[in-house]
Amino acid sequence: MTLAAVDPMALWYLARGSGLVLLGVLTVNLVLGILIQGGWHPERWPRFAVQGLHRNFALLAVVLLAIHVVTIELDPYVPVGWWAVLIPFVSPYRPIWLGLGTLSLDLLAAVVVTSLLRAHLRPGLWRLTHWLAYLSWPVALLHSLGTGTDSRLGWVFVYEMICLGAVVATLMVRLARASSQDLYTRVFAMLATAAVPVAVLIWSTTGPLQAGWAKKAGTPTAVIASGTGSHSASPGLFTASFTGTLASSATGSGQLATIAGTVLGGPGGSLRVLLQGKATSDGGLSISGGSATFQPGSGGAAYQGSLVGVSGSMLELAMRSASSGFSIPVDLLLSQAGAGSQLTGWLYFGTSPPASSGSQGDQG
Repeated sequence: MTLAAVDPMALWYLARGSGLVLLGVLTVNLVLGILIQGGWHPERWPRFAVQGLHRNFALLAVVLLAIHVVTIELDPYVPVGWWAVLIPFVSPYRPIWLGLGTLSLDLLAAVVVTSLLRAHLRPGLWRLTHWLAYLSWPVALLHSLGTGTDSRLGWVFVYEMICLGAVVATLMVRLARASSQDLYTRVFAMLATAAVPVAVLIWSTTGPLQAGWAKKAGTPTAVIASGTGSHSASPGLFTASFTGTLASSATGSGQLATIAGTVLGGPGGSLRVLLQGKATSDGGLSISGGSATFQPGSGGAAYQGSLVGVSGSMLELAMRSASSGFSIPVDLLLSQAGAGSQLTGWLYFGTSPPASSGSQGDQG
């Protein structure tokens, strides 16, 4: 099947994607900074080339940061507020964790401004401000772990831990070669550095990776409610089986296929997917677009969205809550249940399907 459609969730993907790439760029820049301070550079590279690479990564980080901030503000998912871009901890959405992102932005902005004014500043003041760039990295990492639900996607958490591991490993090498420090000081510093990823892992598994973190982190009930009163609860992240039927009909512009069925697992509920396209010679459908509606069985608000991709028998959907604006990626993996129009499959609501499931067309 083929798909030719514009992603209606571009802001959603761009905001989160730019944030993750930014964390990686900041990590590389920090690693380079630590190595340069230790006097390292490749034998075939002059020192100024390594320093230039360090500066270019810093400039790339500034560009990604601007994209991240603007797309977060334009995305209607949550009312972050423009003041929260400059002043930490004032946003109504997860104030602590979003505030850490703002603090990281302010630290980087101080470095950029003082670098532009370096010729007019005392070297000691510029050097002190430049060190703030190193502080912005751990603040950005905590922001990434604590703010969004992306960390609960396995590959995102692994990526964040790789960034942490790269910095920790670089610091360990730097400390091991710090001959100017006495042995006891170096050993203590290395033990403290090695304890950081352990502490972050323990905190993550007992905090951001746990169900219910959104509420604990300070998400307003208008976005994701507690499930009582007049508010509609978010179904959270889940994987569930799906059983339904496939019906096709001709339209004036092509063919329409309707997938409708029941979600068995998680909050339960019903799912309906409409696929538009043209019939192929082998009886299939060349898809040009589609829409979807998911109604949780728990009585929460309905989710509506669009088809953004097709991979084998996997339909990739971008869905958003009709009441709160909560947005989430959803994958529907389908297989035919014998002859006829009966379908079975698996629904991945914000969770990651198996890597090979798109081509296999089964849960496995």
